[in-house]
Amino acid sequence: MDFAQFDSRSAAEKPGRVHLLHPVTGAELYADAEQTKPCIVLVRGTESRTAQKALRAAQQERMKAKPKKDVQMLEDLHAQMVDSAVPLIAGFENVSRGEAALTLAEDDLRWFLNLQMVNGQEGERSFVEQVLAFASRRDSYLGNAAAA
Repeated sequence: MDFAQFDSRSAAEKPGRVHLLHPVTGAELYADAEQTKPCIVLVRGTESRTAQKALRAAQQERMKAKPKKDVQMLEDLHAQMVDSAVPLIAGFENVSRGEAALTLAEDDLRWFLNLQMVNGQEGERSFVEQVLAFASRRDSYLGNAAAA
């Protein structure tokens, strides 16, 4: 059996397409009334070497920048989630900020990821939660490798 089919580190480098869901209703989002233009974010897997390098650098910056707090607030958790999601995003399709299509500029990425906060309500998933959930699931990018 060729175990190269289980190379999730390499597979995670190729961004997958995440069809964004409404953060409250869970309905798929489209940029048009005819529902022919799905709102997509392209996401690398957290196992990718590129993502791991960026996540490690972000963690080191956080450790240098702030002394540890005894109590972590929800906003602190959200900020860490945003920092983790930024390097995972590789592009957007049919997602705009006003009239302008979103880009990979850090300002656009952080704007998008901060549109909602994590709230812990069942069934409600912020965009940052959707990105991280996809990126951390091995089946999002490895798929169903043959068993034999």
